[in-house]
Amino acid sequence: MIRFPDYDRSILSIAASVLKHYGVADCPHKTLREFDDILDKNYENVIVMLFDGMGVDAINTHLAEDSFLRTHLVCPVSSVFPSTTTAATTSILSGCSPLEHGWLGWDLYFKELDENVAVFKNTLQRNGEKAAEYNVAQRYIPCESIFQRIEKANDNVQTYFVSPFGNEPAFTFHEIRKQVLRLARKKGEKYIYTYSPEPDNTMHKYGVGSDRVKRKIKKINKTVEKLCKKLKNSVVVVTADHGLVDSKRDFIEEHSSIWKMLKRPASIEPRALSFFVKGEYKKFFKEEFEKEFPGKFIVLTKQEVYDRHLFGYGAAHPRVDAFLGDFLAVAVSDLLLFNYRENDRFVAGHAGFDTREMTVPFIAIETS
Repeated sequence: MIRFPDYDRSILSIAASVLKHYGVADCPHKTLREFDDILDKNYENVIVMLFDGMGVDAINTHLAEDSFLRTHLVCPVSSVFPSTTTAATTSILSGCSPLEHGWLGWDLYFKELDENVAVFKNTLQRNGEKAAEYNVAQRYIPCESIFQRIEKANDNVQTYFVSPFGNEPAFTFHEIRKQVLRLARKKGEKYIYTYSPEPDNTMHKYGVGSDRVKRKIKKINKTVEKLCKKLKNSVVVVTADHGLVDSKRDFIEEHSSIWKMLKRPASIEPRALSFFVKGEYKKFFKEEFEKEFPGKFIVLTKQEVYDRHLFGYGAAHPRVDAFLGDFLAVAVSDLLLFNYRENDRFVAGHAGFDTREMTVPFIAIETS
């Protein structure tokens, strides 16, 4: 089934609720009513734990109905678009829509380098080499964090980012739990955000239904349950950036009728592809693409993307228009479409319109 992003009830709404709770006045996005009601109880610790790729479908597939996480599932919510880590975690880490922050996907085209750059890794799409001596995305699409926004509005709220990349490093589920317990025991109000790259890493490599994924999700369930039993005066939210779908793979360079029409290789994501098309082919591109990949993608013009508010609402980052090509092809099938065959490394993917990749959990546990 197809699901379009719902910015009235999305992971961005979780961030909006947090910002509203801490008195940040300049967030225009819809909050999540269920979270607002919990936050009105003024817990000392507000803890948001994001597990990459752990969509509602994965939880329902791999955990028993009476498991800790499923019994505390309040409601499903929408991911942002694209349903991918780059766009979604930046939204929850900033309180901005993808339209506002500009971090649309894994690979973005930067005119300064005339290259597609993997923004999280700061590497070139075409060969994996370092893109520049500086961080390209941080220079051209800087983004104020939710931590900075909270601390600007409050003198007495401490904020912490627990992850392999955060100011409180943690690389395993056990380390995340230990860090959260340590931070939660400090005096005063705190906002604690945690990120784990699992189960996404395992799903990409082994598929969404694999035994390895089941073990990861069961371990997450156990980790969160053990954590919550030790916490006091806290609310713990568990969510995800997106889900995944098992996928087949194809390669644009092997479709010569499409490849010859492109100014440069496709960017953004293999299930949400931005195409910059040579002028003489713009009239024919959509028809030819749909002939090559019948029923696999919804193909939209740039204007149609804006008209549908796929990237959300707010003031558009000035870079978004440059990142978005003449056409955007969004997967409604199980296909991952890479530029080159050497990119063939995933058996599951995300960033399309499938309900399984677009639907994530809002799980809430309150501890007294």
